[in-house]
Amino acid sequence: MTRSKAALLSLLLAIALPACSKSSDVLPTEAETEESVAGSAPVEDVLSAEQAELIGRGEAIAETACAGCHAVGAADESPHPDAPPLRLLSQTVDLDTLEARFAQGSVSDHPDMPDWQFEQIDAAGLIAYLKSVQSGSAN
Repeated sequence: MTRSKAALLSLLLAIALPACSKSSDVLPTEAETEESVAGSAPVEDVLSAEQAELIGRGEAIAETACAGCHAVGAADESPHPDAPPLRLLSQTVDLDTLEARFAQGSVSDHPDMPDWQFEQIDAAGLIAYLKSVQSGSAN
């Protein structure tokens, strides 16, 4: 663990531990902090696990709500001839604004496209999945 990560972790623990422990007078030393963190997952892995969970949630939504018309995989064809494969969506749609549109229920002017309205976590998951499957230069 680098010194800056250890210092940051020590600071975070110093702030958080008093609220969580019965005795707020006893804070861990830097050595104790590094020792207790040594066996835990790195922050990057935790974030990756959270992102993977969000992408998995979005993939499940895509399979359920979108696959009837759109190709949702890396190489499949869309069942509906006018529905673009989700992997190419960023070439025509700004994915960063699409999350808000999913949450509002306003997605497309295409007559065959239903108005989907998702809970915020589901909209975020779907966008995370869409971003993860984009191909081409317009990611």
